[in-house]
Amino acid sequence: MEELNEGRLVELLRHQQVLFRRLRQLADRQRALVTQDDVSSLVDLLVERQRLVDGLVGLSGKLAPFRAQWSEIYSGLSEESRREVAAMLEEANQSFGALISSDSRDSATLTARKQGMAAELESYHAVGRASAAYAAAASTGMASATEARA
Repeated sequence: MEELNEGRLVELLRHQQVLFRRLRQLADRQRALVTQDDVSSLVDLLVERQRLVDGLVGLSGKLAPFRAQWSEIYSGLSEESRREVAAMLEEANQSFGALISSDSRDSATLTARKQGMAAELESYHAVGRASAAYAAAASTGMASATEARA
């Protein structure tokens, strides 16, 4: 089992901070790609985001023993480390909230675009049905007119 010391806690939280900052940068880029409808680049970005999320999941596992004894560990930190740890945790919470909000907006944009395309496809389908019905009626009328002349 890994020793739960101040240095290791700060190291893990700094790594988490780097991953969250990178995720926020990717979220900003994602917004632009969604707006531009750049599907190929968006897929590549989502793969990169998944790697970062996997890294955060791994870090969460390494931080779990610290969380399990949080009161004891936090009270044992130096004043300087307490301030640094508190600032990193606050930044992580803000980053997480910003990412959730950004992803919700992007999801709503993509959903609206999908619904718009579905409606457009349905209108094309309706036009096709109307054209087919008109063509069938016209050919039936032509056949009747031809039979009447004969």
